[in-house]
Amino acid sequence: MYSRKSFAHWKASLASLLLITTVGCGVTTPAATTGSGTDKKTESAAAKGIELGKNGPITIDFWHIQATIYGDAIKEMVAAFNKEYEGKIIVKEVFQGSYDDLNKKVRAALQGGGLPAVAMSYESDTLEYMKADKIVPLDEYINDPVNGLNKQALDDIMPGVLARQRIPEYNGKTMSWPHGNSSMGVYYNIDLLKKAGYEKPPATWQDFEKMALDITQKSGEPALVMGNANNGGTFRTWLRTYGIDPIKLDQSGVNYDNPQAVELAAMMKNLLDKKAIMLAENTEQEFTNGRAAMEIGTTARTSSKLDLIKDKFKWGISLIPQGKSDSKVTELYGGNQVLFKTTPEKQLAGWLFLKYFAESKAQAIYAAKTGYFPATKSAQDTDLLKKNYADNPQKKQAFDEVFPYARIDVSSAARNKMDTVLGEALQAMNAGKLTPADAMKKAQTDVTKALKEFK
Repeated sequence: MYSRKSFAHWKASLASLLLITTVGCGVTTPAATTGSGTDKKTESAAAKGIELGKNGPITIDFWHIQATIYGDAIKEMVAAFNKEYEGKIIVKEVFQGSYDDLNKKVRAALQGGGLPAVAMSYESDTLEYMKADKIVPLDEYINDPVNGLNKQALDDIMPGVLARQRIPEYNGKTMSWPHGNSSMGVYYNIDLLKKAGYEKPPATWQDFEKMALDITQKSGEPALVMGNANNGGTFRTWLRTYGIDPIKLDQSGVNYDNPQAVELAAMMKNLLDKKAIMLAENTEQEFTNGRAAMEIGTTARTSSKLDLIKDKFKWGISLIPQGKSDSKVTELYGGNQVLFKTTPEKQLAGWLFLKYFAESKAQAIYAAKTGYFPATKSAQDTDLLKKNYADNPQKKQAFDEVFPYARIDVSSAARNKMDTVLGEALQAMNAGKLTPADAMKKAQTDVTKALKEFK
C-alpha cells in the first residue's frame, strides 16, 4: 500500500526543508545477535566482552506513556521481542502516565538513581537528559558491524523520522531512536460538509474561514472543535504553513508579530465569536459524536476515530489548510526513545530493543494497532499493514495526504514554555482582553523572554 509517488515527493521536499545531519555508516556485515553464535571474524566493538544470556537473561525496564490501544501495541511488541531474545533479554514495559509524568520520574531518577534502560522522550526531554550527561549516543551501536544497521536498513527509515534523531542541537550525534510518528491533520465529517455543499476541507486558511461560516450556518453544527486549554503549539504549526519560522532556525529569536500571524489570530477570533469554532475539553468526543464538522489534531488518533465513529457518518482525514499555495507543510511529531547510561550489558540489551522496535516487523504491529505511521518504508509491504490499510482506508489516506508533508519544527528546550505563553496571549484575545494585533505583540514579547530564559 506504500505510495512510491508520495514518498518521492516527500523525500524531495524534506531534502530541502529539513536540517538533516549525517552519521557515517561503514557497516559491511548484517546485524547479528551478540552471544556464542557471533561470527568471530567480525568482532563487535559495542559488545566487546559481553555475552548476553551467559549468566541468565538481562532484565531491562522500558518506560513509556501509552495506554489503551497504544499500550496494547507496546505489550504485543515487547512480548514479540522477549520471545525472540528468550534466555538473553527480558524487557519489562512500565506505563508512567503522561509525558510530563514520565519526565518528572526520569528527572527524579537522574538525581536519586533507578533510571530505566530505555524511555520515550521528546526532543526537548532528550536535550535535558543530554545536559545531565545521562544518555548514550547511539552511533557506536548503529555503526557496529555485528549489532548495528547496514546502509540498506538505515535507508529504509523515513528521512524525516531519521532526522528527528539527529537534530542540529545533538551536535552531530544520534541521541534518540524512533518510536512512533504522527502529524497534524484535519479530520472531517463528510456528511456535515455535504450539507454546506463541500466535499473536503479547503486547501487554504483564507478559504477555511468562509467555509467554516457556511458549514455552521447550513449544518447547524460548529465547523471546528478545538481544545479549551492552551493552543499555542497548534497556532505555531498553523503559522508555519505560511512559510514562516515562528522560532528562528538558529534560535536567535522568534517571529509572531507579523501580518500573517495577525490574520490567523483574527480568523480564529471571528470564528469563535460566530460559534463556528467550539472549544471543548475532549475534542475527539465532540467530533466522533457528530457535534462538529472538523477536528484538527494528531493522526495518531486515526485508529481511535475508527473505533468510536464506526458507521455513524462518513469521514476522512487530510492535510491542514495552508497559508501558501506553492508549498505544503504540517507538523511531524510523536515520541522517540533514548538509551540511558546504566551498565554495558543493559545498554547493549537496550540498544537491541531500540533497534527491534524501529524495524518493519514491529513497526507494522504498531501502525496496525494505532494511528501512528511506521518508521520504515518496508513496513508498508508487510501483509499485516497491507490488510490493515485496505480495511481502514482513512489510515492510508492519512499516510498519503498528510504524512508526506510532515516535517519537524525547530527543537528547543524552551519550546514548551514558548508555546504556553503564546497560548496565553491567544486566550486573552479570545476573552476579549486583547485585539488580534495586540495578542501577537504580546506573544512576540513573552515568547522572546521564554527563549532567553532557556539560553
